[in-house]
Amino acid sequence: MNVLLIGTGVIGSVYGCHLALDEHRVWVLAHGDREKEIDQNGIRLHNIDDNTHKTAKASLAKNTYEREYDLVIVAVNANQLPTTFPALRELKNNPYIVILGNNPEGHTLLPHDLPGTVALAFPGVAGNIKDGIVDYVRIAQQPTTLEITGNPVEEMFEATLRKQGFSIEKTNDMDGWLAYHAVFISCIGVAIIRSRGNAIELGQNKQLLHDMCVAIEEGFKLLKTKQMKGLPRNLAILHSPLLRPIAIRYWSTIMRSPKGELYFAAHAKHSPEEIHMLKNWVIQQCSNSLSNTRHLLDFLRVEEI
Repeated sequence: MNVLLIGTGVIGSVYGCHLALDEHRVWVLAHGDREKEIDQNGIRLHNIDDNTHKTAKASLAKNTYEREYDLVIVAVNANQLPTTFPALRELKNNPYIVILGNNPEGHTLLPHDLPGTVALAFPGVAGNIKDGIVDYVRIAQQPTTLEITGNPVEEMFEATLRKQGFSIEKTNDMDGWLAYHAVFISCIGVAIIRSRGNAIELGQNKQLLHDMCVAIEEGFKLLKTKQMKGLPRNLAILHSPLLRPIAIRYWSTIMRSPKGELYFAAHAKHSPEEIHMLKNWVIQQCSNSLSNTRHLLDFLRVEEI
């Protein structure tokens, strides 16, 4: 396949590199120094879990219309997503476009005049970039989640990811999935920021973890009252009032481990604008709701964000 990456942070780099390693032809859309560095040195990954290094070639694309692409991966922060629409409109033919990341508004945010098939998805990796190299881990609890569209390119994309060792889940209700995930991420992001960006500090603060878990529970209940489907089963089970003590212990353990920084703190510190957008979206959902969201609103309305 001809593959175009729009966004070459951790997420775009990890998925783009593995596509290239499976012999697909990968281009990165020119934006700044990061893309120029990739054009010169390739996409360089370091898997922290097994300490392996991989490098794959990717070329620089000056625009989106100079060639036809089979697969286009858009991996930018949710607050940046609308800025990609003009470039997406200029794509040739009928590409399979994957919006890979947070997007609580789902398909309603996307223009109707984008070419090809547009699918929503969410990554199953986390990490950071240092000296041009992406240090990353695969999140066992969060498989790469793909929207079911029936597009043949979707099947090729899935097959490549499975071949490269990614766990995959598929759903017919990615809009709802992303809405629930927005509640989850915004509450954790706010808790991280309330802990001065320190995941270990959050892990040691049982009261803040308690408040975070109650906020997540109220957010999930809120979306259920709006008849939203798509809540991931693992989150539905963990974040219920009955299992709250278990959830608090679980997040305490995660946050005090290196995973707390990689999974959550790095994102909250490097992308505060996205956390701000997500928590404002959740607050907006509380308007005119019959569900009790007093704790959720108090938790999310902090001056630091």
